[in-house]
Amino acid sequence: MRNIFTNKNSQLRSGWKITIVYLSFFFAMNILALIFGLVLMIYEMATNNMTAEQLMEWSNNLDKTLTNINTGLGFTLNLLQCLLLIFFTILFWKIFDKRPIRDIGMINIKKGYKDLIKGLLFGAISLLVVFAILLLSGNIALARPLTEPNFNISLITSLILFIFVGINEEMFVRGYCMTVLKQTGKSSVVVIVSSIIFSLMHSLNPGMNILSYINLFLFGLLTAYMTIKSKNIWLAIGYHITWNYFEGNICGFLVSGLETNSLFTLEKVTPNILNGGSFGPEGGLVVTFILLLSYLYMWKVYKPELEARD
Repeated sequence: MRNIFTNKNSQLRSGWKITIVYLSFFFAMNILALIFGLVLMIYEMATNNMTAEQLMEWSNNLDKTLTNINTGLGFTLNLLQCLLLIFFTILFWKIFDKRPIRDIGMINIKKGYKDLIKGLLFGAISLLVVFAILLLSGNIALARPLTEPNFNISLITSLILFIFVGINEEMFVRGYCMTVLKQTGKSSVVVIVSSIIFSLMHSLNPGMNILSYINLFLFGLLTAYMTIKSKNIWLAIGYHITWNYFEGNICGFLVSGLETNSLFTLEKVTPNILNGGSFGPEGGLVVTFILLLSYLYMWKVYKPELEARD
């Protein structure tokens, strides 16, 4: 019987490597959230004379408090969760494969900064185009004119957080998962399975629907193609950072179902297949269209920086 744990080269199979990293992160993340919740509950009980009914109501709202990145607690917890995934990705890469971190595409920033800048611009432009299409087509509406932006501290704190979100998700999915999946010897497995993993990672987000899964899968395919073509993950990191940041904190959309404080505020509009409804534009066909156009750009226009220098 074939060994379900190791392959013919006596390597731990890629599926187990990925599972161990993610489960380690998942359990550590939940323990961290539990600690935060307990400390906060003890503090509330010590400083406020709450009745049992009030305590129950407070407990029911605790999850919203800890996941809301616009609060100090939510920001801190989410930032620590990002650092946890980065930590476990690097830890198990060193344990299982014993290779330098650059081998998962995390090359020196001195070599990758041009791709990072291109990715940042690409992600920002992509979301601004989504915003323009939805606004001009009447599928979203502004609560305040563009001439009256809402400057707030979240524009800074969320940028910091989304930088780490971009780094941790790209390091794990496009860096670690894609690299260890190369053990299969099949490039299609590398790209498709890593994109499925990325899509499934968002399963617990509010407002998920079939089109959300499809668009997240397409996003995964696009950033996988970026990684393969650029030969590093900086392009994908940059794209991911500004995609999230412009989506939530500039344009005022939900970011994969999550609310953020934004520069421009949108009115509540009727959810439809174009604007994505309660998941945000990533659950709509406009983003599907933009992602497909982005493939065309990567295929026909983008020139790899590393090859250009070589």
